[in-house]
Amino acid sequence: MLMKYYSVVILCLSVVNGEHGEPKCFSRFDYDEKMLMKQLRLEDKVQKFEDFINGVKAREAKEKEERVELFAAELEKVKNFQEVLNEVKAREEKEKEKRKQLFAAELEKYKQEMSEETERQKNVTSEMLESVTSSENKFDKNHEQKNERMKGKVVAFTVTVPKAGATSYSMTFTTVIINEGNGFDTSTGKFTCPVSGLYYFSLHIVKRYSSSVGYAGCYIYLNGSNKVEAHTDPQSGADYGSYGVSTSVYLKLKVGDVVMLGGCSSGISDRVESRTSFSGHLVQEVY
Repeated sequence: MLMKYYSVVILCLSVVNGEHGEPKCFSRFDYDEKMLMKQLRLEDKVQKFEDFINGVKAREAKEKEERVELFAAELEKVKNFQEVLNEVKAREEKEKEKRKQLFAAELEKYKQEMSEETERQKNVTSEMLESVTSSENKFDKNHEQKNERMKGKVVAFTVTVPKAGATSYSMTFTTVIINEGNGFDTSTGKFTCPVSGLYYFSLHIVKRYSSSVGYAGCYIYLNGSNKVEAHTDPQSGADYGSYGVSTSVYLKLKVGDVVMLGGCSSGISDRVESRTSFSGHLVQEVY
């Protein structure tokens, strides 16, 4: 048996070293050793390859784990963001509801104020209407009273035909056409106001038909102060004709004021025709 297991196999190999040599023989032991070494080297390569594969797998596993952890972290962030977003939405809804309630309250307050203001305006309008009505009634009453007072209070005069010998300071008349209220004094040519009010006065002068009379004129005076003038002075060569000129004025008088003709041309009564006239009347009584 021992011979069977320990028999030596002689291998004869022909090794050429560039020259023809003698064959070289190897034992079975040498062959097994070489095969073992080759197998060991192969196993070493396989082991290194397995180590490389395991390293790759380990790195991939680690990277995968890291990615999972990163994904989990990102997912947590998303969850947190969603929670924050929900909180923001909840706050916005709360604020929106609060603003809605505030707007409703302000609107109700505005409606109430507008209602009160409308009622106040209605009251003011009603008071104004009552005041206007009262004023109209008062005005109508005063107007009626004024009309009653005016009844019989007619003041008016018209005089004509100047009196001969009149001075330059005044002019008197001989003919009285009307003298309602007896305000005009024919002896002095003065009108003394009997009723306070607004009066209208007019003066009409007609220059005498004579070549010796070149001009004629007079002022209407109020309390010694001249107001308006009627004056005619034809150009040379036309003096022989007869010319008329008029003036008028509104005056506000009080009882006792004096209106008269004054500042007249010298010898005025000899310069004018008898058609010259002076008039005045009460337009509106003033209180």
